[in-house]
Amino acid sequence: MQKGSIFQRHGAWHLRYRVNGKQFSRRLAPFNDTFRTVRSVRPLANEILEPLNEGRQINGPLTLQQFIETQYFPYIREKKRPSTVKGYLNLYNAQIAKRIGGLRLGTFRTADGQNILDTAETEGNLSHRSLAHIKNLLSAIFTVTRRKGMLEGANPMDGVEIPEGTPTEKTHKYSLEEIEKMTAALEGTARVAVIVAAWTGLSLAELRGLKWEDIEGETLNVKRTVWHKVIGETKTEARQASVFLLPQVRASLKEHRKQNPETTWVFEGPRAFPLDLATLGSKQIKPALKGKGVEWYGFHALRRGLGTRLFNNNVPIETVSRILRHGSVHVTRSSYVDVLDSTAVNALKKLPSKSSKRSLS
Repeated sequence: MQKGSIFQRHGAWHLRYRVNGKQFSRRLAPFNDTFRTVRSVRPLANEILEPLNEGRQINGPLTLQQFIETQYFPYIREKKRPSTVKGYLNLYNAQIAKRIGGLRLGTFRTADGQNILDTAETEGNLSHRSLAHIKNLLSAIFTVTRRKGMLEGANPMDGVEIPEGTPTEKTHKYSLEEIEKMTAALEGTARVAVIVAAWTGLSLAELRGLKWEDIEGETLNVKRTVWHKVIGETKTEARQASVFLLPQVRASLKEHRKQNPETTWVFEGPRAFPLDLATLGSKQIKPALKGKGVEWYGFHALRRGLGTRLFNNNVPIETVSRILRHGSVHVTRSSYVDVLDSTAVNALKKLPSKSSKRSLS
């Protein structure tokens, strides 16, 4: 961040500074009673230098890395959930930071963005979806620069093509048979947590955020999330919708309440704070399932499994999306439902075995 050099020449104050290594000089003010010292003209110099240092001038000296780390992340920390910011930061550190060294914000081109993604595909062996995440983050970064008036023209990531990448492995979605094996193998809090997750579709953060006061008869009201030690709001407004509790869920919660009568949180840990369910999964659930014919893929696999089971039981995708409390049916369709082989076979069996005769006119 340059301060420039202020000097006198021919009865006036001047500022010397650099842009992309080239030296420039600007006249600031005449030398008079008002502008008699360097300190008196410093504000005039700052008016010229600030746009350069902040990258608000095309071809200014601010690098993309400087903008991201000193302005973008502080900016989104005020607007995004901590878990979202953490995800962005992890992606930036793992895939972007090492590939943008020396690139200036004001001269970043579509070709630079394409090179970042092509290099990430070659070096990182990434899937198409992971590469799409990189493009989306860079696009969001440049959207902020344009919003702040620091970049003119179109978003340089708009013309970037996402490489094909490596084939994406399907995420696991628990079947009814697997859930029955898990509930038979587990006991206590672990068993209750699996049952609630499997039949309500709550996310891990929503499970941790449950309080007993949120349960009203057959209905569960999702009011908050807990991520690490941060208590926050739900991910979207759609996620605040009430959830119907099936009989097996109500029975499980009722028994769990008897065993934990003095707790505030449904899954309460030490110091009257929500239990770390992720650790419960890795330390207790995963070992307990060894040799039981089912593996532990995490709580989100239970949420995805509910969506797939509903869809393969002929529940319309719009209804599945409503039950999972998604804001978009596209999210449900792309990530939360699979067509099972048995569903495809049954669909074929329903086809008429004989061709119908039609009269031609």
